[in-house]
Amino acid sequence: MGKSSDRSKLKRRHHTVPRLLLRRFADGKRLTRVPLDGGPRRLVGIADVTVHSDFYSMRDENGELDDTVENLLADVEDKAAGAIRKAIDDGVWPLPIEERAVLAEWIAAQHVRIPAARTAHNEMADHLGKVMIAMGGRPEIRRHLEENATEPVSDEEVEALWAEVTDFDGYYAEMSVNDHMLSMGQSMATAYEVFMARSWGLIQFERRTLLIPDHPVTLVRDEDMPPWFGVGIANADKILMPIDRRAAIIMAGPGSDVFYPASTKAAKELNQRFAWNARKELFHHPDDSPLEGVELPPVRDREMQVSQPPENFLLPDGPPDDFKGSADSGPAA
Repeated sequence: MGKSSDRSKLKRRHHTVPRLLLRRFADGKRLTRVPLDGGPRRLVGIADVTVHSDFYSMRDENGELDDTVENLLADVEDKAAGAIRKAIDDGVWPLPIEERAVLAEWIAAQHVRIPAARTAHNEMADHLGKVMIAMGGRPEIRRHLEENATEPVSDEEVEALWAEVTDFDGYYAEMSVNDHMLSMGQSMATAYEVFMARSWGLIQFERRTLLIPDHPVTLVRDEDMPPWFGVGIANADKILMPIDRRAAIIMAGPGSDVFYPASTKAAKELNQRFAWNARKELFHHPDDSPLEGVELPPVRDREMQVSQPPENFLLPDGPPDDFKGSADSGPAA
């Protein structure tokens, strides 16, 4: 893995919404920031929003920070800048396949680089890990202790660790940044393929303006799906992406790329959906008023809703023998 030769030049302040996109909603270098926690709305500099220290920094084999991923994301952003200029500033639509592919890669990166993706992975890892502990019971705890023990493991040691690890509210397990970066790369490749397979529509406004949330790629649920069913890029009815204060891309099902007609109603619907997709904050041009008639959501600090907590899977004595037997035998041929 490559890394900066001069460690003093490592990129440490990482934007989870790229500056290329933020500039399209800014007055020079400033935006209006709207926090969802009820705090005051105020002007902020592009350089200081959606910034997280070392968010994409992996650790190399020596434990040192490596900013390769941040550099790769910057390369994708540089390539996308030309495609956005061609579509928005030069009025070229549909985009030629080369520029379309570049923009799809950039939007795919934006879909997976957000804090919500990391939160979702952490929540899933934490929940599944605790369920496995609950189902393994004390026998699995004993086996774990005996793996590295040089002396017999006592019942007291097993009971102490069992009590600790089944205090599920007392700890939270997170994936490493390295694991997240590997997952991000895999998810980005999948998202790119999905985005390229969809039809793209461009909607541009002359008078109305758009806002941008801290998580820009917005999924629209298919109305025929049950409310408890999750929505992702594969089953979303539409995928929305604001790329300018007066323009957005709308990805629908397979088909030809088109222009969508602009209207006050369309602008309001887009802004409402973008606002609902925000987690902590959203932004808009200082001269714009895209929040008129838009309901702001509360701060969202969780990505998963789990109906069965780990406590519901507790098997202190381990799984029954018939369960272990069926698990070992595998599926029938």
